[in-house]
Parts: sequence; C-alpha cells; structure tokens
Amino acid sequence: MVRIKSYLLTVLAALIFSTSFAPLGLWFAAPIAYAIYLRILCRDSNLISHSFLFGFLSNAIILSWSKTFVGVTPWLLLAVLQGLYLVPVGFAARYLKSPLPLIALILLMDELKSYFPFGGFGWSRIGFSQVESPLISMVSIVGVIGISLISLLMALLLIQPNRTLITALLLTLLLSQFVIQESSAGEALQIRAVQGGVPERGLSFNSRAQAVLDNHIKVTRRDIEDGDDLLLWPENAIDVDPLRNFSARKKIVDLQAFTKKPLLAGAILSEGKLSNAAVLFDESATAQSIYIKRYLTPFGEYIPQRSIASAISPHVDRVSDFTPGDRYIGHKIEGINLSSIICYEILSDRLIRESGKKSQIIAVMTNSATFAGSAEGEQQLSITRIRAIESGRNIVSVSTTGPTAFIDYRGQVLERLNDGEVGSISMAVEARQVQTIATRFGREISSLLMLISLSILGYSLRTRRVKNEASEGV
Repeated sequence: MVRIKSYLLTVLAALIFSTSFAPLGLWFAAPIAYAIYLRILCRDSNLISHSFLFGFLSNAIILSWSKTFVGVTPWLLLAVLQGLYLVPVGFAARYLKSPLPLIALILLMDELKSYFPFGGFGWSRIGFSQVESPLISMVSIVGVIGISLISLLMALLLIQPNRTLITALLLTLLLSQFVIQESSAGEALQIRAVQGGVPERGLSFNSRAQAVLDNHIKVTRRDIEDGDDLLLWPENAIDVDPLRNFSARKKIVDLQAFTKKPLLAGAILSEGKLSNAAVLFDESATAQSIYIKRYLTPFGEYIPQRSIASAISPHVDRVSDFTPGDRYIGHKIEGINLSSIICYEILSDRLIRESGKKSQIIAVMTNSATFAGSAEGEQQLSITRIRAIESGRNIVSVSTTGPTAFIDYRGQVLERLNDGEVGSISMAVEARQVQTIATRFGREISSLLMLISLSILGYSLRTRRVKNEASEGV
C-alpha cells in the first residue's frame, strides 16, 4: 500500500508539472511538482522507476501534440527518451538523500537534453514553463538555465523552509523589477506579418505545389497598406523553390511589382540540395539575403538512423533530408538589422544569443501546420516570449496557421492572430540597441552554473564515500 501511494504521488507530480506548460501555463506548478518529486527522492525506494515515471508521464502530456499527425509510436518514444534523462537522478538519489545535490543533477540533466542526442530536444526545459512567473525578467541576466535553477530552488524552499533562501528569493524578486533596460524611442519598422493558412493540415500541408504560396499572396494583396515597411511570411510560405521554379518565381515577381515592399519569406530551396531558408526579396523580387536554417529538426527535417526509424514509423519515408546552413546571415531593411529564427531554432540558446548581438529585431518564422489545433503553437509562443525577454529584442513570430504575434522585449503579446485564423497584422516594431547580460555573457553564465552544479554533486558524492569508509572502519 505504501508503495502504491508513493507511485500515485509521482504520477501526481508529473500531472502537476505538465500544467505549467500551455494550454494551462500555470508557472507555479513547476516548483510544486519538483517539490513533490524531491520529497520522494529523499524518502522513498525504487527511485529509478519513480524518476523515469515522472519524466515520461509529464513529457507524454506536455508533448502530446507530437502525435497529432505522426502517430502514437513516435510520441511515446519521445516521451521515453525524455524520461530517461531523469534516470541518473534516481540512481544518485539512492546514495544522496539531500535535495541540494539532487537539484544540481536535475539541472544538469535538464540542460543535457538540449544537446544530446541528435542535437538535443529541450522543449520541456523547466525554464520554458515560467513565462508568467514574476521572476521571468531575470532570464535577461541568467538565461533559461538560471530560470530553471530558480524554479528548483523554489521547490527546495517548499520542502525545506530556509530563512537565507527565502531572503535570496525575495531579493531576486525585487531585483527582477529593475533588470529590464528601457530604451529611448528610436528607429522602427512597420512590419506586416501574414498568416495565410494552408490548404490541408498535417504532414501533407504542402502536398499541392504552390498552394501555400497562393494563400499568402492572396492575403498580402488584400491587406497591404502604404505604411508597411516589410512584409513578413512564415516558414514554408513559399513551398516551391522561388529561385528555380518558373511559376513560383513569376508569382513573386508579380507580387513585388504590386506591393513595392521588401518581402522576407520562408522558402524551400533546392539547388543541389534541400534547404529551409528565409529569403529577403527587394521590390524587383531579387534575393538580397538568404539565411539557411542551421538547427534542423531531427525526424522532421532529417532522419537520423533512417533504416531503424523506418521500421518504427511509416511516416519516415515522407521526410526528405535537408542540409543545414553553416553561418549567420542577417537581413537589412532601411538600415535596421533583422535576424530570422526558423521554427525549431527557437530552442537554441546559442542562436538566440547570436541574434541578440547581431540584430535589433528578431523574426521567428514557423510552420505549425503539422500540429495545427494542438498545444504546440501556444507552447512555442511561450518559449518565444521568454526569448524576447532574454535577448532584449522585440520579436515578430509569424506562422502559416497560427498563432502569429508581435511580442515586445518584456515578453508581452501586443497583437496576435489565433490558431486557424487567416489574415495579417501590422505594427511598428522598435529596433533596440541595448544588449542584455544574457546575450553578452550567456555562455559563460551557463557554463558557470553547470560547473557549480557539478561541484556540488561531486562534493556530496565524495562526502558520502568518506562517511561510508569511516563507518566501515569503525
């Protein structure tokens, strides 16, 4: 009976943690969930199974959108992989009954999943659940890893009230009200973000050649206004290579002759190899700059271990391997530097830091058609809001099917189109010059926090070994 109650508590903790992500987005649920999990680690047995269950179940719920069109098996395998990251925590908890070193290891494993395997998948990092936290502005200093750590320390406070820790968190709360740097009104771009929709949702969203392109042309022609400085289309808006395909090329030329505005559009390029790109066209439809996506989505834009993956999912054969870009390419519009982050790249700390350093405005171009109608779009929007605060940049997030939104440097959504809407929104977006601490020193801060975590873990394990040797000697 005791064992059953313990597993029920683990299930409860997993359910609570899942509610910290959209569609509910209850930021305080994450510290509560990890407080329950830490209590189990410090008092129970069978800790490996508890850890795996907590990680598997919470991620199965958070990432349930991944089964929308690709099936149950890939979804469950992804949840299993996420659960495995907590197995080392359960193993270490058999020897360490103090929550602090366990928090250090949880933080390390939470970061590891952003890098390994296949380039990582950090969608469910603890920090990404905290967009509504009163402490979220601290992400501009300590980055996502720092916000994850703050959440874990709040969990520690729930199970071990400590005056010093309470004081530290209160001071952090006070500091968080002043860390975001204001800037005087400067240059701005009037950007029109177009959410043209797709003819068919799911994996076959672009099966009809140029159908997505036609949708975005139609909305652009209908909605464009004289005051617009830039037209912004989402990832895959041009679903046939506009530089090589005669029909697609002509449509872009005709559109640009009509609008006489720069167009930054997501496009599939196919010269010698497939690539996912953001192309800036000038008024004559000449490509002024081309950024090629560098951080590709495993199993979405390329298939690792294709022969094995084919045996698991019949959808694998429908995925063509893309080739990643190898460098940063920015876009310049009216003297303002703009970075394009393409969909999955929003998970990369490195690319966000680079964009914050090299541009004044960030455009996040995404295609949510594969997971339309699920929580995926809202979860990605929450991550994007956090990235806006972290980078200190105003962000325009544009999607084929939604949500599309203007987000300011405080992470606030100023205007949006919801999932399934077809239309466009336009707003003057300020070009900000101020760089946040997380942008300038994010790599060093992340490395330092991981080094401290390793030190705490190593010291605790060494202390445990010394105590065991001393007791054996007695």
